[in-house]
Amino acid sequence: MRRKKIAIVGAGDFQLPLVQEASKENDVVLIAPVIGKAFEPYIKECCLIDVRDQDAALNFCREQKIDGIITDQTDISVRTVAYVAEQMGLPGIGYETGLLFTDKARMRDVMEEAGIPCLPNRTVTSVEDAVSFWRELEGTTVIIKPLDSQGSRGIYSCDSEEDIRKHFDESAGFSSNGEVIVEKMATGMEFFVEGMAFGGTFRNLIIGDTHYFDIENAYAAESRRTPSVRNPETVRRVLERNREIIEAFGLKQGLTHSEFIMDGDEIYLLETAARGGGVYISSDLISLETGINVEKFLVDIALGQLQEMPQSKATGKYSGYKAFYVPFGTVKSITGLEEVKALPYVHRNQLDNLHVGMNVPVEKLNKTNRLALIVEAESEEQWQERVAHIRDILHVECESAGTTRDLVWK
Repeated sequence: MRRKKIAIVGAGDFQLPLVQEASKENDVVLIAPVIGKAFEPYIKECCLIDVRDQDAALNFCREQKIDGIITDQTDISVRTVAYVAEQMGLPGIGYETGLLFTDKARMRDVMEEAGIPCLPNRTVTSVEDAVSFWRELEGTTVIIKPLDSQGSRGIYSCDSEEDIRKHFDESAGFSSNGEVIVEKMATGMEFFVEGMAFGGTFRNLIIGDTHYFDIENAYAAESRRTPSVRNPETVRRVLERNREIIEAFGLKQGLTHSEFIMDGDEIYLLETAARGGGVYISSDLISLETGINVEKFLVDIALGQLQEMPQSKATGKYSGYKAFYVPFGTVKSITGLEEVKALPYVHRNQLDNLHVGMNVPVEKLNKTNRLALIVEAESEEQWQERVAHIRDILHVECESAGTTRDLVWK
């Protein structure tokens, strides 16, 4: 029987689980600007291009005569996957749906049409328009963020005209067309929800709690943990809001990753995506809690060979990712690395990226120097204990200008 050929778009750490699963029964061709050695044992061909170059990806996929195309845990590949699938008549979400799930302004327009509450927001193309909207909100703190970037790049909180003028150009620089969303800032509890669609039916899979680093303008989570330990009625309402939004967006198949925030008693969407959550949420947290092999699901829908939606089996696990920053400077020594990797409750991780000689050239904390590991437990309390144990073991000496720093965990 001929092995089918599947294209996977993206070759970051978080796409490796999907490539590994797909390669078990299929020939994998990989599309990414850079492909690390970890991928080499699992792929037959590769195409080194910007994953946003839709026509180049389409030409390569036609040459390869692929049977399906998919991505996971990254936003910037979603449009290209949808475009290629539509152009080649392969299973997919449809290009218009791909645009919707990667454009924050379109998301809010569709939600407003469906009567779903949104935080006050405006899409702008100039700093003057951003300042004008801030004034309309009577000086409340706002968030400015690129229209279609990912990974918290270009996101800033601004509580003054000076702040907006300081950060606007950088935020716009991460947007494909220079447009920026200016949105009233909410400061309540945050949740993430992972869902699954197949055959036009949608189902929520897991819901968890988001916790951020206590660092100014570092809009990255220090941990995301599931299941949520918040009030059960609030959890129910967040799940219902997510179902309402995804059904309004018309997703036919695939995974969803949504992020919500509370403002008073109201629940607002921050963003949603037609792919699984990054930092191994899709590949590990879903399976640890539900028993579902997410990568197999993605491969099967891409190849049009899924017969029915997988069923969840509650495992009773509590799990989450714990992230840390490697500080500014050069790593001179590491202790405890192999010991942490060998812990039975540590699953997929980015610890292989931490090595002596690693250099963080810019004195700024962002996702380029944030690493993470998945930690499994039986309860929130045990998870905290295990993370504390990891922090006791794992240390670095990162040197810059005669100053030595350790890892940043909070």
